[in-house]
Amino acid sequence: MMAGMNLPAKAQQLHYTAAESEAIHDSIQQSRWDIGGRLSHYSFRYMSEFFPTGIINKPANPYLFAITPNKKMESLTIKSGAASLSLEDYLKKLHIASFIVVHKGTIVYERYFTMLPQDQHTLQSVTKVITSAIITSLINQGKIDIQHPIEKYLPELKGSDWQGITVKDILHMRSGMDIRSIDFETGPFTNPQHKNYQLESALGILPKAPNTPASVYKYIAGLKKDTLPGLDAAYSNINTFVLGWLAEKISGKKYTDLVSEMIWQPMGASANAYVCLSDKGLPWTHGGLSATLRDLARFGMLFTKREMTVNKEKLISFAQLKEIFNAPPVKNPIAPFKWVYQWDLASDGMMVKGGFGGQALYVDPENEVVIAYFNYVDTDWGINNMISDNAVNEIRKLLSANK
Repeated sequence: MMAGMNLPAKAQQLHYTAAESEAIHDSIQQSRWDIGGRLSHYSFRYMSEFFPTGIINKPANPYLFAITPNKKMESLTIKSGAASLSLEDYLKKLHIASFIVVHKGTIVYERYFTMLPQDQHTLQSVTKVITSAIITSLINQGKIDIQHPIEKYLPELKGSDWQGITVKDILHMRSGMDIRSIDFETGPFTNPQHKNYQLESALGILPKAPNTPASVYKYIAGLKKDTLPGLDAAYSNINTFVLGWLAEKISGKKYTDLVSEMIWQPMGASANAYVCLSDKGLPWTHGGLSATLRDLARFGMLFTKREMTVNKEKLISFAQLKEIFNAPPVKNPIAPFKWVYQWDLASDGMMVKGGFGGQALYVDPENEVVIAYFNYVDTDWGINNMISDNAVNEIRKLLSANK
């Protein structure tokens, strides 16, 4: 990697010349797209330049946001260490690329710092709750019974270690098949022997290795359990990939068509989205979507109580929403994760899903607050660039005072 590519002065850049893009591509070919710093700032905005993609189609008539800036957001102060910063300065300190707050269907705050409103930015693992929304919809249509074992729907897994594991356990990250997807000491993104590395190298996300599986499906079917299913949740990209496989199998449709028909078009997305694909056309259903910030916020609105009522609980039911909030947290030194229906956190009325590098979606269903933002990973793969609980609470407090 060229030494000058990660200089802080150029870490947040809005426009690139053709020569700069070429130099970044050359540097990424010598390293990795997710290496961090300036290279990842670029790749996270332009994933379609590096990987094959499948298009998720917008509808003919998009949803039109009402826009009423809340002036009090301008003077909101956020504590950051010993300092108190304006919200905008606080976001800049975290090198947030873009940030939006929606309250009761109205955009009350929106900023684009180092990306354009029309950019389709990577969602990374925020993709997981889009995949799980397809599954909840299929459950609510009666096409999937969450208590049935996965081999009932995916006969390819019959006779494997997956046999007998329920859809529910896979959906809630309790399959027991992979408990180290985010155990960085075991090298999920650097060790070719790691289950996650093998999955992602087969999909083209990580560099190929001598043992990279030729077939993702055969690789999944050949996995051995790490532990018994149904125990404490353990975050796993493999679980989400199986959910995407399940959705395609049940529907007989491609993942891109499912997202288009079940989510993107009904919600009135303002722009096409896309999902990255392997060289064999397999979608990264656990972390491959790219979309505009407004469309991510619009997706978040589908989990607010008003939208759930209007949509007659087709995408997610109130019972499923209650499951997310009522689930006990997993013992974890980092945060009280739940991973029920793939959501990371849910407490004090707010549910959260984050993604590698600092992508995030926050939804307060009761008060109809949605917060979404995009970011990119630091040069050392540090991911302490998400807004604090304090920042979220200050925003919610301000909005609750303006009901």
